[in-house]
Amino acid sequence: MHTIIPEREDFNSMNFISLDKPTTFIKTLRYLLIVLFLIESPLVWAQTILNSPYSYLGMGEIQTGDNATQMMMGGIGVSNSNGIYANTVNPALLARNRYTNLEVGVNTEYKTLQDYRQQQKIFGGNYQSLNLTLPVTSRWTMSIAIRPHSAVEYETKSFRRLNLLGVDSLIYSYKGSGGVSKVSISNGVRLGKEFYVGLQMDYLFGQVNRNVATQNLSDGQYYKVQLEDLTSYSDFQFKAGFAYRHRLKNDIFLNLGATLDLSSTVNADQLKRFATFDLSGLNIINADTLDKSTVIVQQIPVTKRFGVSVEKIANYMFGLDYSYTDWSKVSNNLGRSTSLPTSHKVSVGGEYTPDIESISNYFKRVTYRVGGSIEKTPYDFLGNGNYAIDKNFSLGVALPLRNLSLLNIAYQVGRRGLITENGLEEQYHRITLGLTFSDLWFQKQKIN
Repeated sequence: MHTIIPEREDFNSMNFISLDKPTTFIKTLRYLLIVLFLIESPLVWAQTILNSPYSYLGMGEIQTGDNATQMMMGGIGVSNSNGIYANTVNPALLARNRYTNLEVGVNTEYKTLQDYRQQQKIFGGNYQSLNLTLPVTSRWTMSIAIRPHSAVEYETKSFRRLNLLGVDSLIYSYKGSGGVSKVSISNGVRLGKEFYVGLQMDYLFGQVNRNVATQNLSDGQYYKVQLEDLTSYSDFQFKAGFAYRHRLKNDIFLNLGATLDLSSTVNADQLKRFATFDLSGLNIINADTLDKSTVIVQQIPVTKRFGVSVEKIANYMFGLDYSYTDWSKVSNNLGRSTSLPTSHKVSVGGEYTPDIESISNYFKRVTYRVGGSIEKTPYDFLGNGNYAIDKNFSLGVALPLRNLSLLNIAYQVGRRGLITENGLEEQYHRITLGLTFSDLWFQKQKIN
């Protein structure tokens, strides 16, 4: 048995209202229950960002949102989608999905973090996404997803002598933790023959806690005073997407796409207080609330993305994405008066399937992907005007399972920043596993 991917016209006779395959529905629900069980495991909920001083900006380090498929190809997805996996970058391209699709992903990361004085090696993991894609009509597809949006996880310390002998001193510690998740509802619609529009609505929720503590070691006063800042997020944001396909010849298409973030602010509740702790850091000696919970407006970065790709249906695709993000209004949380810059990112990638209809050779049905990206980030750790550059290379495979279901395995290696230029360097290795369950739920009954 082999699988042939039908074209759009093959679905014109499909009835998207009546349910013809209850067993498929039950199987998919069973998959969903397994996925929910996996997401509840303690390992999956571990912070994937690990310890990163780069997460001090705004509401934390923004997660890319790429699924395993897009991660293999350097994160490209503004213009490309093969209609089997769900596109999480451009909502307009959801309209190319003709199958009910359930995707789940988890990732692990091994990171080496170092500056001039020390080096730290850390390992962790987190869930990546849970995404359900549903064709509503032959021209309209929607999806519901939950995934991490941002993460904060850093801790640094500095020392200051109070006299020349260095007997009396102060220890300053800076610590941040928490993160923001989002539930997304996306819709993609095909207008005309090959023009697509889409809209994504995200509900953001989560808490970020930032603490600045001072510990006085003089005159036997062994305690620390801490300023605590707890920010709780709960708001909506929106993203629009556009795409166009132009047939060059036969099954070869030129794809164009663009997305635009429509929200520049989110509302949050902020609570500040001073607290005095003993050296264990557990027992509060005294606490004083400086500001009761108040509603604040948090500025968020706004990103514009553009993409172009060339594909031959069910055979190959290669593409390029460019994006720039305006960070100028986002708080740097370091007390610096200078505004953050605009960051730029270029991603390239591609995929190749030797023969999707092969019966005798399994590896000819495997899809092989490769890609990379380079990004000028807004992170200036030393404040010297040198912004960290993030470079990475990625590759992976999509292993066919039963029907159109796939096991996606992605690997990414990269480096962010240089010690000589930025005073801080991160080297990372990431492995992402994704499961895609695809099938036809709704089809018109035929009587022979």
